[in-house]
Parts: sequence; C-alpha cells; structure tokens
Amino acid sequence: MKPERYRILEKQDRAFFEGIVEKINDDWIIIDNETEEAFPLEDFLYKEIRMKHLNHWYSGILTDDFIVQYENKQYELQDQTYVKIRKSLSISYQAWLEELADDAFFQFIRKLNELNFSIYDIIFCHNHQSFLVTKEKEGTNFFVFDNTVGVCSVHHHFHYRQGQKSDRFEYTLNTGNRIVLQALQRPSRS
Repeated sequence: MKPERYRILEKQDRAFFEGIVEKINDDWIIIDNETEEAFPLEDFLYKEIRMKHLNHWYSGILTDDFIVQYENKQYELQDQTYVKIRKSLSISYQAWLEELADDAFFQFIRKLNELNFSIYDIIFCHNHQSFLVTKEKEGTNFFVFDNTVGVCSVHHHFHYRQGQKSDRFEYTLNTGNRIVLQALQRPSRS
C-alpha cells in the first residue's frame, strides 16, 4: 500500500479496539470502551497490541498464554491492563481499497469521514469487482458502515474500459440523506 494511503488508514477513527483486559476465572476478555461489549482475548492472538504499563505504551504481538512480545522482551498481561488492538479489515475490503485509483480512494474516504464514519466502521462488504476477471469491468460494490450512532450504505458503481475509469459513490444514511460523488479518469493523451 502506498505510504500516503497508509497514513490515512492509520489516522482513522475507531481503528483500534480500546479497553480493559479482564481475567474471569481462566478466561481472558477485553471490554471495548466504546460499546462496552466483551470479546474473548484469544480472538486477537498474534495481532498487534498496544498496552499501557506504568504510564508508558508498549507495542507488541499478543502470543499464547497472553504474553505480549516486544523488543525481545515479554510482558505478561495483567487483569485490568488498558490495551489497544488494531482492527483488521477483511481481505475483500482491503483488496478493493487498494484497487481504487488515488483520486477515487481519497474522495471516498474524505466523504465517509465527513459523514462521521471511519473505514473501520464497516460491517458488510460485497466486492463484486473481485469476481471479474476481464480488464473491462463494470458493476456495483456494496458496503455498510455502522458508527454506533448511525448507519451508512455505500454503493460503488464502477465502469473501467479502454483506459477510462469511472467511479461513482452513492452514500445513503439512515436519516434518509443521500450524497453522490463521481470520480472520472480519462486516458492521458500522448
């Protein structure tokens, strides 16, 4: 992924599960600060984790036995440790983001953020584009986002033919508001 795209993804709201780790009997859970939902910590094994210990943040990988491995050191998680765990994007969604032309990518995310949604708020992705094997592609991809306050459905209409790319994004909010964006790239003239 291009560095400027990566920086945008890094700065997205709600890119992390943030919460307190609790040990209940022999089970470890993380209680999400925002939703107060509990998730089994084992769902996050071998993922990047940031933990706060003695007012310092440490980043590492969560390994078996709930050990955080960082800088050739190991830290055993303790009950009530504050942690952040990066959310992952589905392979299909990530592939779609990477396939978008720069202009379409930036327009899509800018508008999504203006509507108070993050790319990490996605709850449904249908990347129709990934099923097409020809160079000339046409169709619609479907995405649904939920930021716990509202829901946004995005239809991405794409038309890629003979060096010409057309991307149209239709955002529909649960309030009934709709916004349409068009990104068009014409072939360069030599």
